[in-house]
Amino acid sequence: MDVYTIPVEDKVLLYRPLRHLAFVGNQAMADLTMSLLDGKQSAGSPNESDSVPCSHPQALDFLRKIGFLLPDPKPPAAPECEFKPTSAVLLLTSRCNLRCIYCYAGGGERAVQDLTPAMARAAIDAVYQNAVELKKPRFELIFHGGGEPVQALDVIKEAVAYARTKDLPFRTSMVSNGVWSKSQREWILQNFDGVGLSIDGGPATQNHQRPLASGKGSFSAVKRTIRALDEAGFNYGIRMTALPPWPGSLAEDVGYLSRTTSARSIQVEPAFNTERGTHRAPTQPEAETFIEAFKEAFEVAAQAGVQLMYSGARPWALTSSFCQAPYNLLIVNPGGTLVGCFEATDEEYPIFESLRIGAIDGENVVINHAARAALHQTMAQRRSECQGCFCYWHCGGDCYSRVFAPQVYGDPKFSPRCMMNREITAHILLWYISRGDGVWRGQGGHPQGKELMKAF
Repeated sequence: MDVYTIPVEDKVLLYRPLRHLAFVGNQAMADLTMSLLDGKQSAGSPNESDSVPCSHPQALDFLRKIGFLLPDPKPPAAPECEFKPTSAVLLLTSRCNLRCIYCYAGGGERAVQDLTPAMARAAIDAVYQNAVELKKPRFELIFHGGGEPVQALDVIKEAVAYARTKDLPFRTSMVSNGVWSKSQREWILQNFDGVGLSIDGGPATQNHQRPLASGKGSFSAVKRTIRALDEAGFNYGIRMTALPPWPGSLAEDVGYLSRTTSARSIQVEPAFNTERGTHRAPTQPEAETFIEAFKEAFEVAAQAGVQLMYSGARPWALTSSFCQAPYNLLIVNPGGTLVGCFEATDEEYPIFESLRIGAIDGENVVINHAARAALHQTMAQRRSECQGCFCYWHCGGDCYSRVFAPQVYGDPKFSPRCMMNREITAHILLWYISRGDGVWRGQGGHPQGKELMKAF
């Protein structure tokens, strides 16, 4: 039975993640609850002669009423090693029309590499066939990149047209910087089901962090795209990258996007490098500062009816893996290499070789099963080390491309990243408890959160 007691000032947060239940009590309540769950004190009625009744009937009644003493449901199963992905993630190009100051990929500055239409067709064939074999109702196309996908719109158009030749429905989405021409906007609105839009805040923040390749600001161009999406009632989510200093500025930028867009979910991720194409682990003081800034921004977003999310803190989600990338997604980089991550997609990334799991050879998708098995073994070991943490069922061992690259996020054991995950998760639980009836019952997230965050 998974149950956790988390100190909160002079009280205790009692948490059953698999039952989606949490409440705050004093130490006596925590001791009683744990005694009952451990079987050291009976939860039977006082009339039962073979048991010692609970000495706190009101507390017992509360625990029974909310279902806190019930057994755990079946936990999420460990990811399967069989690789039958029904979603193709096409990392289209290294070209980019922006020069974001923190870009992990150095988009637009490396040798130009573009995914060919033939590679796109091979990937589509593979996920379509898997969907047919598994009797899935549809397959998926997700366009992503270490550059900007719309820079390869001709390949996108060919891929979408080819997908339409299949006798199975498909869903099309994209992660983009939103710097589109009028004709590009019109085509995307007509042919896509969803978009993850990268924008970092108001004009000053956006223009500083995400300038055009020319050095000019990108805000006005992205704003035109947002206006078009809003007017069309289009399904999109926002992904923010936040750079220090966070206090005040993060809440201000979250507030701006909450007020001026129709997006009902914003995912924010901190970046600690300010040099393109590099990676740096956060210090503990930086992590602590981000945590406090996130709490402030979370409140601002909530007041506007927007769900602010951070990838390492998802109490509403129950999962045995951080993301689907190594398990259920066919991710193809611009050179035709199959990778197990959205970010670690080329030789410049510290752990690229560990995530290389195959390649497209002509018209065929060739899986390196030995490489996948080794990757799965590594990730399973990571998850075993995380058992006992109250975030385990929400982060699934956290982002593998980060925890296995110490230069990216530090030592995976008790790292500043893990501290951020735990502190923000606890804050979200406490926030909902304080604004409800005293019990968290799985609130939070976004109706399209699973779909929108898949592509992030």
